[in-house]
Amino acid sequence: MPIKKVKGGYKWGSRGKVYRTKAGAAKQARAAYANGYKEKGGKPK
Repeated sequence: MPIKKVKGGYKWGSRGKVYRTKAGAAKQARAAYANGYKEKGGKPK
């Protein structure tokens, strides 16, 4: 899932916390993949 610019900061994915910096959203993305998140299609990014 891409990191999106939204009102108030950045978000990874379509739901969840809004981070003030893009780095915060990227940290969330790394944690999700480390815990086994997979994109549609079953292939890990």
